[in-house]
Amino acid sequence: MKKQLKEKIVLVTGASSGIGKAIAMEFAKEGANLCLIARRKEELSRVAKQCLSYGGIVLDIPTDVTDEFQVKKMINECIASFKRVDILINNAGYGRYGPFLKIPIEEWDRMWKVNVRGMVLVTQEVLPYMVTSNSGHIINISSIHGIHTSANASAYCATKFAVTGLTEALSKELWKQGIKVSLVCPGGVLTHFLGTPPEEKNQEFLEPEEVAKLILNIVTAPEKTLIQRVIITPKTRPFVIQEII
Repeated sequence: MKKQLKEKIVLVTGASSGIGKAIAMEFAKEGANLCLIARRKEELSRVAKQCLSYGGIVLDIPTDVTDEFQVKKMINECIASFKRVDILINNAGYGRYGPFLKIPIEEWDRMWKVNVRGMVLVTQEVLPYMVTSNSGHIINISSIHGIHTSANASAYCATKFAVTGLTEALSKELWKQGIKVSLVCPGGVLTHFLGTPPEEKNQEFLEPEEVAKLILNIVTAPEKTLIQRVIITPKTRPFVIQEII
């Protein structure tokens, strides 16, 4: 059976666990060569070794996406090895919930740095290579809280709404240059997000692998099809496509 991503170069941030790990594994099965990024070196290395078992080339580079120097260094290493990036998946994220008056400014800053600044830094470094080749696909992982608000999630919602705006503006800006930009907005997922173990969450939540398979569907859609925004929640299985161009 032909692998759908054979010889594609895919960069995944936040790849050491949760959705990022599931994406790395799913894409490795489909023949992708991977550049995996996360802060936690040992966890990232374990994921890389698992991905290697599928036969592709896997580069794992411990990186803090909020640090401009580290991001530039990481991209240089990635390009030195692979010469290009075909697919960028901005998955790294951080969240904390609580009443507006009880979320310290340090937590606001951390969420903005990881969820928005990190995405911007990585995209700014990858995009010139996509522009040069007039091709590429950027997938930004937002959240259901990037399109709908809820009480006690103001800081997190603010950052994810920023991701939504950034993604949709870039999609319009880059479409004519042959570069697709898509937004994925998952609902509850069975990961360690917010510090709660998956087994203690609502077991009707999504499995990380469901989100990974959805993203695979997006990047393997017909060449002239742009899936701009996808919402995936336990109630919309398998998923709802909001907009298609």
